[in-house]
Amino acid sequence: MRRRWIVAACSFTLAAILFTGQVWVDYAYAGRSLPWSRAFAVALVDWELWTLIAPIVLLLAARVPLSRRRLARSLAVHLPASLGIAVAKLVAEGLMVRAIIGPGRVPFSLLKIHVTVLTYWAIVAAVQYAEQQRLSRERELRAARLQTELARAQVESLKMQIHPHFLFNTLNAIAGLMREDVELADTMLAQLSELLRGTLQTEGVQEVPLSEELRLLRAYLAIQQTRFGNRLQVAIDVPDGCRQHVVPTLILQPLVENAIRHGFSAIPGPGCIAICVSAKSERLRVDVTDEGPGPPQPLREGYGLRNTRSRLQALYGDDASLSVVPTNPRGARARLDIPLRGASS
Repeated sequence: MRRRWIVAACSFTLAAILFTGQVWVDYAYAGRSLPWSRAFAVALVDWELWTLIAPIVLLLAARVPLSRRRLARSLAVHLPASLGIAVAKLVAEGLMVRAIIGPGRVPFSLLKIHVTVLTYWAIVAAVQYAEQQRLSRERELRAARLQTELARAQVESLKMQIHPHFLFNTLNAIAGLMREDVELADTMLAQLSELLRGTLQTEGVQEVPLSEELRLLRAYLAIQQTRFGNRLQVAIDVPDGCRQHVVPTLILQPLVENAIRHGFSAIPGPGCIAICVSAKSERLRVDVTDEGPGPPQPLREGYGLRNTRSRLQALYGDDASLSVVPTNPRGARARLDIPLRGASS
């Protein structure tokens, strides 16, 4: 608002300079010649009064923007406001001009009322245009940010999948299975290929149906279960009614990877990773729970959680959340809460 007022003040000062000649001509035709200094003073009064009035107009334009959906309300506010401000401005201008040039007739015409009302609407239109430009820039920045966050998520997902330990262990498991169970080794290779291919196919896609996200997640979990054998157990509870709703692309794998790396891998013996999805009150909730030692307090977020939280902020603003809390008697739960949206939204 302050920046807009400064721009308006500079514009009105420039207008006063440009209209000084017009003031001199008006008074000359009225039979009262003015020196150029007084003509400039009169023009300055005329336009600098708008500098004092501008904050009121700017506030009204910001509070009651011109909108097609609320056009009647906007006109009901701005029409009487423009007329009232025009009358008040002309009365104040007349008093100040008489103080400058002394008593006598001041040139006046109905055109002056029209110009004053049009100036009011020009300020409102300028505010509306500036606001539309600001919103447009915000949308462009948000879209660029979404693309950046998505690219970072794809790179991070590939980094996790091609992590040396993960890749070498997977290839060693495949090599061992080639001598014992060729069919299972072939299945594991196919799962690894599907996982990498599916990650690359999400380029440029910001949201996918939950069913598609689960398909990639199952391929990842299948490889991990082959690595850890019966020690790693996975429970996935997803109602059929939730599968068509969309989630951010590659949002589940970092949470599951975090649960396996910091939860399951930190304890001896078997462990379970549980993925539970529910929909209620126009919200979609995803819980990823492990039976590990629990998150450190205070929580130290790695790149995966920070990236996930950043993407949620870019996609949904404050209308989404991600929390990681300890569970009883042990373990941790990562909870993702986002607006409920169908694949066609």
